[in-house]
Amino acid sequence: MAGALDGIRVLEMANVISGPFTGMLLADLGAEVIKVEMPGSGDPFRAWAGDDSAITASFAAYNRGKKSVAINIQSEKGQAVYRRLAVTVDVVLENFRPGTLDRYGIGYDDLKKENPRLVYCSITGMGSVGPYKSRPTYDAIAQGMSGLWSQLTDMADPEPVGPPISDQLTGLYGVYGVLGALVSRSLTGQGQRLEVSMLGASIGFQPLVMADHLMDGLIATKSSRPHNSQSYAFVGSDNLPFAIHLSSPQKFWEGLARAVGRPELVTDPRFEKKPGRVEHYDVLRQELMQAFSARPRDEWLAIRAEHDVPAGPIYTIAEAVQDPQVQAIKMVRTFGEGERALNLLGFPVDYHGTPSLEGLAPPHLGEHNSEVLAGLGLSQDEIEDMNRDGAA
Repeated sequence: MAGALDGIRVLEMANVISGPFTGMLLADLGAEVIKVEMPGSGDPFRAWAGDDSAITASFAAYNRGKKSVAINIQSEKGQAVYRRLAVTVDVVLENFRPGTLDRYGIGYDDLKKENPRLVYCSITGMGSVGPYKSRPTYDAIAQGMSGLWSQLTDMADPEPVGPPISDQLTGLYGVYGVLGALVSRSLTGQGQRLEVSMLGASIGFQPLVMADHLMDGLIATKSSRPHNSQSYAFVGSDNLPFAIHLSSPQKFWEGLARAVGRPELVTDPRFEKKPGRVEHYDVLRQELMQAFSARPRDEWLAIRAEHDVPAGPIYTIAEAVQDPQVQAIKMVRTFGEGERALNLLGFPVDYHGTPSLEGLAPPHLGEHNSEVLAGLGLSQDEIEDMNRDGAA
């Protein structure tokens, strides 16, 4: 069965995470994604294992389901072939600094002349305008400047935390933008250029804390969200961690008090209503920590189920992929066949009519050169000439 984007062709001129993640998600939806890489080196994530011929986890994570074509866009022959390829696609993705591809004659203004229906998605660090537009930007910079990082660490002693949140948020907004532009094209017949910045995506992911600040002058900290949402982390007597999220319904708080054998907490003036529980969060947490230290995690999770309290284990990655619920929703799938087969993260959106299918294995550098370039009408002699000239 065809995917939702069956028939859509994407040209990805992007490296590392934000752009490749965008391309991979479009491939999950059924698009044909052709990744253009520099001959001899390719995407920098290929080299993280120290072996250019290997498929590293860092490369596989963001590039499964694609085809790879090696084209040297710094050469005139490479630029000419890239422009020929761009005429055949619906979408171009790129995450170079603003103006880089324009200097090679393969930016949006150059490509739209031959392909006015082209949807061109530029992913930048800081945007294409403003005083910081030319700054080199990576995930930590966008997290820091967007205010996101301030809610994940102690600002008096800040530490880098977690996965590449800003990179991947940018990829998600990139897909969102491309899909909107494709719908617009279906109505107007015209393509367009769109831009997603890492800084903008990271700020855009924070609507509540931004509203709190812009409307009421509040500044979120590491503890703001847990206090307001009544989220807690505890450890059982076996030292295994678990999470509880009470949110707003009073029934969850009352169920928790009963579950830990402390029903008197429900009528305690400090904790009876949610505002009091927010104000006295640390005191209540200490009370609950003492209760939870009496039994192992699994017992507490069984008891919380009896009282309908939202709770679950805090897993390591290894534990998460083994959970029967994670397996039931098929979050780990096989990409490629035979010796190329890899188990990788699957697609979390379940289309019932146009399902996401297991796709291509992460490609070797230039693996699809002959297929794609021959499809443009290049002869084998021309392809070999490009190889000799370093253009492919």
